Amino acid sequence: MKPHRMGSRQGFSLVELLAVVLILAVLAAVAVPLYMNTRKTAAARACKANINAIASAEAAYALRNGVYTNLATLIGGTPEGLSASVTCPLVTSSDTSGAYQITTGSATGTAVTSAGTTAQVWISCLHATDHSAVLSGSQTSDWQRTMPAIQTDSLP
Repeated sequence: MKPHRMGSRQGFSLVELLAVVLILAVLAAVAVPLYMNTRKTAAARACKANINAIASAEAAYALRNGVYTNLATLIGGTPEGLSASVTCPLVTSSDTSGAYQITTGSATGTAVTSAGTTAQVWISCLHATDHSAVLSGSQTSDWQRTMPAIQTDSLP
């Protein structure tokens, strides 16, 4: 008579392995898009913080010097405290235009030079359309700051 080994199995059956793989696939299908959306949201929020930091540094520079200046001057050793790491998180190594621009005339107007200007300036992110697709908000209010013109009339 042959001894039966009904109670002792070794390993998992194919159906059990397929069930586990299916459960892991469903979890991955839910987790990966959530992770990617979280990264994009964090990048948009970091960009907003960078624009606020640039606006604060620009205001401090204008208070000391009487003119607004460009981003390179703000980063290049001025005492306003703006570090060289102020870049949009969406900037890639192939992006040669930079992430932020300071312009006069309009948000897409003439770039401010190192000589400075007393006219109204706009600080904006070139990736605003990508950010506004992730976070609710408008490109003009969230990824752009308007700095008022500096009064040049002297006091008597």
